[in-house]
Amino acid sequence: MSMATNQVETFKAQDPHALNDNERKYIDAMSPEQRQLHELAVKMLGSSYFVGKTHGYTKWLKSLTPNTQSQGAK
Repeated sequence: MSMATNQVETFKAQDPHALNDNERKYIDAMSPEQRQLHELAVKMLGSSYFVGKTHGYTKWLKSLTPNTQSQGAK
């Protein structure tokens, strides 16, 4: 009989994706509370967390760009 060794593999989450310039600017503009939540999301979600897909980021980005939607059909 061969003896099996008990090996436990440790799970290592992948690192989050690289940030683009706007995502870095958004993080720099965060309040201390927002930054704390961001850091928690990075820690807990790892590569599943995308700053660019958060509600806060999309709202922030829209506030920077002028409204480019048409006035509607006439």
